[in-house]
Amino acid sequence: MMEFIQLLNGGTIAMIAIATFVIVWGVKQTPLKNVYLPIIALGIGAVIGIAFGWLNGDIKPVVGLVDGLVAGAVSVGGNEVFKSITHALDGGTK
Repeated sequence: MMEFIQLLNGGTIAMIAIATFVIVWGVKQTPLKNVYLPIIALGIGAVIGIAFGWLNGDIKPVVGLVDGLVAGAVSVGGNEVFKSITHALDGGTK
């Protein structure tokens, strides 16, 4: 049973990360400086994680908060890895 719960939790983090990435991508289209995007991603991930935990009836909002923070970090890190790979495949030129 614990394996099933862990599997669901991993899926939750992935869903929160995708939602966070999409929202941050939308924020990136505004005149806001890109320097603030990682902090915004962590905040958005945390809010979504807490909301998701609350909607699932989780009695510990800290779990949702941690899941959201991890998802926010994953969304930022995933974007940076993708940009680095595409930059390397282009031969390192812009």
